[in-house]
Amino acid sequence: MLSAHRSWLKYWRIWKQLAIMGFKIQTSHVLSSSGYLLGKLTRIVFFLGFLAAIFRHTQELAGYSLEEVALFFLTFNAIDILAQLFFRGIYGIRGLIREGDFDYFLIQPTNVLYRVCFNTVDFLDVITVLPVLAITFYLLRHVPGGMHTGRLLLYLVLCLNGMVIAWAVHICVAALAVLTQELENTIWIYRDVMTLGRFPVDIYSSKIQALLTFVIPVAVMISFPAKAFLGRLQAGWILEALAVAGLGLALSLRFWRFATRRYTSVSS
Repeated sequence: MLSAHRSWLKYWRIWKQLAIMGFKIQTSHVLSSSGYLLGKLTRIVFFLGFLAAIFRHTQELAGYSLEEVALFFLTFNAIDILAQLFFRGIYGIRGLIREGDFDYFLIQPTNVLYRVCFNTVDFLDVITVLPVLAITFYLLRHVPGGMHTGRLLLYLVLCLNGMVIAWAVHICVAALAVLTQELENTIWIYRDVMTLGRFPVDIYSSKIQALLTFVIPVAVMISFPAKAFLGRLQAGWILEALAVAGLGLALSLRFWRFATRRYTSVSS
């Protein structure tokens, strides 16, 4: 028990030090950081305006009201931004490998996957996610039917489940980068597919819905939490969501171990 506590404390200190370093880097480039932050916030505002424009001409979208569709969009943003916040280091693994820093991580007395995932802490994502979470909580209280404790708890559990799936995807991307030293195409394919979750998957054809549920589980990550809160998700799908996250994480970790065992260092 004491050993586990010391281990958690060690990794907390590592994360805190990396976060401090990231904060110093971003505050030393105020103009570029401010422009990047403004761009993120502008994207959210424009898309909310886009939703409002759609609902000026229709009362519902695939059976969902404006408030309900907005919940899907905000859930997408919350999970997407939190995934970038916690797993931003994955985006830089190609540079770590090419510059030889990944070799250094392998000989450190820390978990190399943890070191890679949290190598970069982006405080701009912290600033961006706070208003998204605030608006989401406000919306949860005002969607038709109101907020129920049970549904709220289920929504939070499935959002966390979505984060686990996002982590599994990022681990697979990192493993591919270790094997091939390529990253950009894979990570941007994931980001592009993720955007399909901004709307309820009900608007897509049955084949696309199946693809986004069983092959690339965007629906499980984003639509399932919102549907659960709205009382439109059957219990069987909840179990399926938990199974997808557990299996995805197990397979991704196995793939990561496979990739690192075959890594021969940048100097080889």
